[in-house]
Amino acid sequence: MYDLIGDIHGHAAELQLLLKQLDYAPDARGVYRHAGGRQVIFVGDFVDRGPAIRETLQIVRGMVDGGAALAVMGNHEYNALAFWAFDPTGGHLRPHWPNHIMQHFETIRAFSSKELFAEWQDYLAWFMRLPLFLELPGLRVVHACWDARYIAQLRAWLPDDRLTPEFLLRASRVGSAEFKAIEVTLKGHETDLPGDHHFFDKDGHRRTKVRTAWWRDPAASTYHNYFLEPIEALADQSVDVAALPNASYYQDETPVFFGHYWLRGEPRLLTPHSVCLDYSVARGGELVGYRWHGEQVLTPAGLVRVAGAQ
Repeated sequence: MYDLIGDIHGHAAELQLLLKQLDYAPDARGVYRHAGGRQVIFVGDFVDRGPAIRETLQIVRGMVDGGAALAVMGNHEYNALAFWAFDPTGGHLRPHWPNHIMQHFETIRAFSSKELFAEWQDYLAWFMRLPLFLELPGLRVVHACWDARYIAQLRAWLPDDRLTPEFLLRASRVGSAEFKAIEVTLKGHETDLPGDHHFFDKDGHRRTKVRTAWWRDPAASTYHNYFLEPIEALADQSVDVAALPNASYYQDETPVFFGHYWLRGEPRLLTPHSVCLDYSVARGGELVGYRWHGEQVLTPAGLVRVAGAQ
């Protein structure tokens, strides 16, 4: 059985506390293991923002390479790959604009010396070996969004569900089918806000597109529980489904675990078959996990948590 852990973002101390709470302990090589043979599944986003990125990667990779854990790629690992990959037409696949540099700043600082930068290059090669999603007996894991249409496309392009340099190049071209599939899978569905509505994200950027709750039926929702940012002027209005391009939502009974959405407050299930494990540990929230025993209908009792540093 599996213990699933949400976005860590360099918070190694909280990760160690959560692993101990889940009864994992370091072996002679320092790899955290469960005496009963359970495995962790990490939902991605190990890097950026936090104070102990290198230590986080050492723990996570040690567990994955040592057979004590599985992991999927997060959008921050994907962004790091594109940030450091050269574009054959010049520059990098992810341009080194100030906002991109700031997003990666703590990771750059963690590996700033010549010796550590060589280690970082090895981590980038390891990121390339992470699957984009996992479908195991009884459960699914993805960083941001399980949309069967895009999962099927990625499987057709990438038979082992892992990136290749050629695919990374194609997926970095805005407007390509590969770009769209990666955007949805690792970053979630977005839609335009109606009229001149907007909001400011956690980094202070003005946004006119908003992430949507892909696990919820939009036809039975208000904007308050379908948009993942509070837009007060729209809160009580029913969602205009006709304005949503290719609207769909997760209706399967296979439990799906994911992170990414910077939730706050009391950890909770989203539906009986879906749970987000990202509760903003990098913003003073909590590192959250779920202890899964094979149940098809998820239960709040499975949620575990460790408070982040304020």
